[in-house]
Amino acid sequence: MSVKIIQIPVGPLVMNATLVMDKESKETIFFDPGDEIERILEIAEAENMNITRLIATHCHVDHIAGASLAIKKLELPLEICPLGKEMLGNVGPIAAAFGYVASEIKEGGYLNEGDIVNIGKTEFRILHCPGHSPDSLCFYTEGILIGGDVIFRGSLGRTDLPGGNTKQLMDSITKKIYLLPNDTAIYPGHGPKTTLTREKKENPYLNGTLRLA
Repeated sequence: MSVKIIQIPVGPLVMNATLVMDKESKETIFFDPGDEIERILEIAEAENMNITRLIATHCHVDHIAGASLAIKKLELPLEICPLGKEMLGNVGPIAAAFGYVASEIKEGGYLNEGDIVNIGKTEFRILHCPGHSPDSLCFYTEGILIGGDVIFRGSLGRTDLPGGNTKQLMDSITKKIYLLPNDTAIYPGHGPKTTLTREKKENPYLNGTLRLA
C-alpha cells in the first residue's frame, strides 16, 4: 500500500476525521475536519505528515464543524462538492444544536465526479455518491475507498435528513461502488473500516435481509 491512513473519532457524533498520507512524498489529505483540530494536527505532526489538501466528503455538521480552525491553522482552503455550499451557510445554528462550536465556513474550491486529487504519486478518483447527502463524495485509489457516510460496517448512511434519498443512495452503491474491486478497503465516516466483499455478504441492507425505510 502506497498510502498510510489514520482515522481519529472526534466530536459529539463520533465522526472519523481521516488523514491519508502518500508514504513517499509525505503529502497528506485531511478529510473531514469535524472537531478536535488541534489533536489531529498533533497526530499529523508526530507522523511527519505534510497536509496539503483539506477536503470534506460532505457538508453535514459533524464533518465540517472544525473547518474554520483547520483552514486558519493549515492556511489551506476547504474543498467541497458544489452541492454542499448551502449547508456551509447554515453550519452555525445546526452545530449548536448538536453540541459543536462552529464559526462561519467558506468553501475554497469545488470537487466533482471524475476529478483527480493528487498527493505525491497517489491519485484519488472522485465518485459523486448522493443519497445520504446530495453532496456526498467518495475517493478511490489502489483498492482503498474514503467513503464518507455512504457505507458503514454493517450499515448505510441514513437517508431521513434533509436532502437524503434512499433510491439515490442505493444507486450510488450499486452503480458506482459495486464496480470497484471486491477487496476494496472502505474507510467510512463513522465506525471501523470494512471491505466491499464483507458488506456485500454481511451488510443486511445490501444482502437483502433489510430495506432502508
